[in-house]
Amino acid sequence: MRHTRFGRMLLPLAALLLAGPLAAKQAPTVEAGLAEKVEAAILNSARYGPFDLISFEVEGDTVMLGGDVYRATLKDEAEKRVEAVPGVARVVNSIQILPVSLEDDRLRRAVFLTIYRDNFLAKYGTPVAALARRPGGTGRAFGQAFGLEPLGNYAIHVVVKRGRVTLYGLVDNDVDRAKAALDARGVFGVMAVENRIQVLRKTPSA
Repeated sequence: MRHTRFGRMLLPLAALLLAGPLAAKQAPTVEAGLAEKVEAAILNSARYGPFDLISFEVEGDTVMLGGDVYRATLKDEAEKRVEAVPGVARVVNSIQILPVSLEDDRLRRAVFLTIYRDNFLAKYGTPVAALARRPGGTGRAFGQAFGLEPLGNYAIHVVVKRGRVTLYGLVDNDVDRAKAALDARGVFGVMAVENRIQVLRKTPSA
């Protein structure tokens, strides 16, 4: 039985899981526990940021990695970190490295800034304190170095490949989900936007 997940997107006050499709039946306890450890190993990488999306499946003691990463080094690092997880016997690494492109760099930065400077969506970003404000002024400064991933936790991830943008993440409501896609489509040069952001469905209280 497979246990499938995307890398978790961290919200300001809670770590919420963006889950991929699960098998119809409950995964075995051991397999589910291994998935938690694999997830933590990926998320603890300092190189994993809002321009990446790593997914994985656990089947027995085998872990299959997928998704897209901005930095080539992250592909190998993710594999090594997962290999080191107790209980993992084999890792199949199908992570794709995003093409090197100055135009894609411009787009991912522009889409990221447009989303996180949106008053409705800024709450989904928690930048590292040192980068949280512009020098001598107010307001947030995201990713000051061109082409580098911003430091911090961001619930919405922006994956760009050849001018096409895919949004991943977990948000509070359908309005925020739609607003993120609208912001991305408004960036000059974006050829298409695929909105794979999910909405947190709260369980009704008893």
